[in-house]
Amino acid sequence: MQFTLFIGAEHGPHESMAQRLAEHAEQVRLARQLGFDGVTIGNHLSFGSTAWFPPFETLMRLAADADGMSLGTCMLILPLREPLHVAEQVALLDAACDGRAILGVAPGWQKGEFDLLGLDHRRRIGRFRESVDVIKRVFTEDNVTFNGNHFEFANLNLALKPIRQPRPPMWFGGSVDNAIKRAAQLAEPQFGDSWVASSHLKRSVIVKQARIFKDELAAQGKTLPTDFPILRNIVVAPDRETAIREVGPAIAASYKIFGQWGLFTGVVGEQKQHPDFEQLISDRFIMGSPDDCAEELIDLMRETGCNRLITRIQWLGMHQSMVLRTIELLGDKVLPMMRQAYQGR
Repeated sequence: MQFTLFIGAEHGPHESMAQRLAEHAEQVRLARQLGFDGVTIGNHLSFGSTAWFPPFETLMRLAADADGMSLGTCMLILPLREPLHVAEQVALLDAACDGRAILGVAPGWQKGEFDLLGLDHRRRIGRFRESVDVIKRVFTEDNVTFNGNHFEFANLNLALKPIRQPRPPMWFGGSVDNAIKRAAQLAEPQFGDSWVASSHLKRSVIVKQARIFKDELAAQGKTLPTDFPILRNIVVAPDRETAIREVGPAIAASYKIFGQWGLFTGVVGEQKQHPDFEQLISDRFIMGSPDDCAEELIDLMRETGCNRLITRIQWLGMHQSMVLRTIELLGDKVLPMMRQAYQGR
């Protein structure tokens, strides 16, 4: 059982970015002290009403504070970037964390980000597949020639190779059934590749999708990866009422923007652009006392078969003290209960 801290790098444009960056470093140091073994970060472009810290640059800043921990993306919107540039950044990140880098990638769903960069949102899946292929090949081959619909290279050698050989693991994201099957098709479990369930989806959907992933792996003649992560929204507090009262406004602020981007009506498949708060958190958030959170998480890990918990614990405008409290309670109370339960399986 492994535990990874998800960096909530989404901030208001008028906040002190220097302070927020320092707070993320403090979060990593505390998580490392309490037994977390990984750090990961999401990705959106900084435009409109929110500022998102760029993933690779932020992870490089946090590398010294995360000594001995894995560093990765979860998820990088891969079609927004050139694959060779991504491969270089991952290789350098791998050097910074002594061969523990993880590249988590997804096709993306927010059309406005593609429009901003002059990219065709409708062609993102093809661009995504080609990018994955290019990155895998430049990590593991020399003199790469690639002729695709989106990228072309001739006799390409990536001089900056990652430390981990043959390459760092890749995690694949996706929120619909076809994306889960695609993740299984792209994954090479022998290299540590896996699929990560979206934190935006409800528990019942994730349990079903975990089965889809396993079945598609079997259909491809592949084994289940030894590292099988799941990303969940978690708030640990003295009780559920305290968690909702103190962190609810930050959750609502983040998901208001996601709703405006079309997350619920365009991706999740719900009727409302902005679900009522109780509908928003129901089965999508794990909130409450350490005992309650541990019980729910243990049940979820058993239902899905996942063995790495990625903890998303920060949302827009959330006070640092609330973030640190969840990390402390996770490390001191929840994670030991989960490790004990997992060892008893």
